[in-house]
Amino acid sequence: MKSSLKYLIPALIILIVIGVFIFKNPKKTTQTPAGAARQVEQINQISIKDRPFVTLTPRADGKEVTLSVDQVKNASKVEYELEYQTESLIQGVFGNIDFTKETPPVSKNLLFGSCSKGKCRYDEGIVGGSLTLRFEGGSQPYALKADFNLQNMFDRQGIFISKDAKATLDVGKSGLANATYLIVAGTMGLPSPVDGKILAGPYAFLAASSPALTKATVTIQIKDDLTGSKLMFWNGKVYTELKATVGDGKISASVTGLGTFVVVK
Repeated sequence: MKSSLKYLIPALIILIVIGVFIFKNPKKTTQTPAGAARQVEQINQISIKDRPFVTLTPRADGKEVTLSVDQVKNASKVEYELEYQTESLIQGVFGNIDFTKETPPVSKNLLFGSCSKGKCRYDEGIVGGSLTLRFEGGSQPYALKADFNLQNMFDRQGIFISKDAKATLDVGKSGLANATYLIVAGTMGLPSPVDGKILAGPYAFLAASSPALTKATVTIQIKDDLTGSKLMFWNGKVYTELKATVGDGKISASVTGLGTFVVVK
């Protein structure tokens, strides 16, 4: 019995000491002050007419894309985030542009892969993704986001479609070389002001080069009443009103080149 007490008493003393320490030093918990909930990022909240004109143009082999940002208003810098889906995972390209050092239009080449010591590894199976831009330095920061599709002429058999499936360009089965890559994407803003209310777009269909198209048709689906609407085409320099037909919630027109399309009323 005395032998048991010999070991029991020190153990009890240790437990008492630990209890006193915990009582005097309770575990601290962090509480979030009232009204300090995590701010949710607001995307695409500003008017289209106040947004910059942004394009994504693929390299001829589809391994790289050129990001171009123009018509920037109320911002001195932007953070860009290009996400794309490969065969097995989502990858990203990130960076910043300081408009106090680089005057718009500013272009950045974004690689679908990585390079080290002169050797490049390219991601495979890319069919599209999204571009997010976060602008700062103006009266109030704002964020914009647009989806894009990367499509190959041979795979698509001449029919290129936007991510939201509302804009389609049909160049025919022999309208472009089989190796041609196109990016179909929203441009966030306008290349130049346009008269009227914007009903759809702008949608850009862009390739590394801009060959002449024959027997090509662009079609845009819209839920709004299309009576009196116009389909405008921006070829990189000026707008042209296309001779369009309207019916079944769609507006269509023949086109002779790649570029940006917007429906106004």
